[in-house]
Amino acid sequence: MRSLRKSGQYLPVLKREFEHKGTMYVIQVRPARIVYANGEEMEYYPTHREELVEEALRKIACDRLKGVYLDDGAGVQFTLYGLSKELKERGHDINKPDLVESLKICNLTNVSIQTMDGKAVIQAPIFPTLLIANRQDWLAAPKDTKCYVQFNPLVTACINHLTYRQFNYILYMEYTHRLSRWLYKRLAHNYVQASLIHPYTIKLSTILRDSGTHQSERGANNLREVKKALEELHKKRVLMQYETEILRGKYNRLVDAKYTLYPDMDFITEVKRANNRTLKLRN
Repeated sequence: MRSLRKSGQYLPVLKREFEHKGTMYVIQVRPARIVYANGEEMEYYPTHREELVEEALRKIACDRLKGVYLDDGAGVQFTLYGLSKELKERGHDINKPDLVESLKICNLTNVSIQTMDGKAVIQAPIFPTLLIANRQDWLAAPKDTKCYVQFNPLVTACINHLTYRQFNYILYMEYTHRLSRWLYKRLAHNYVQASLIHPYTIKLSTILRDSGTHQSERGANNLREVKKALEELHKKRVLMQYETEILRGKYNRLVDAKYTLYPDMDFITEVKRANNRTLKLRN
């Protein structure tokens, strides 16, 4: 973000295109402006840190009966101590000041999603509502001082329509690379027919576009980053193996790559459980 900031403080609106179930969308991310105690202002895009915080809060809402509905919006009541403990147990230790900053970034970042023809789908912060205890309170009673966030309306819609798909949260949090987490979640959500005779195919260009991963001008660098993610999925027994077909154009220049992914039996079992759960919820 440092290289993109104007006057060392302000960031432009981030625009990306992605495809979901055959439809192309445009997402615009308006950065969060944080004002510090000394009056200094700085803008931030949400990063992998905010992604992990949001996933941990969803887990707390599901597992610890802390999920609540206010004004038809799904949210979660939590303590900073509990959230910090959850993240630390999953290998992501974030200190309290950074955790507070992360929650503020999720609250102040505005996300707009539109179809390619300009039709609005949604415009809302990641956390539309944030109620957070002051520093004195959570220092005095870290285990008891309550906070609250309301999740993005898309999360509420998924819950209401029973389309929130089950996946292995613990495994997801164990991944080292952010691209590994994205690929794993994409497979868990989309690869519902996972089997040894039905491999999953995806192109390098699709991964780079839909994941929002930084794209290097050198194609070999992009291949290297995707390979790291695929190797981690293989190590975690999500993939049994994968094949890479390099697509080249004029002067043998790298144009794209096609990946054929063969699921591990552990992942196939996980998908079957998720499918059974979906059927039970709908019946």
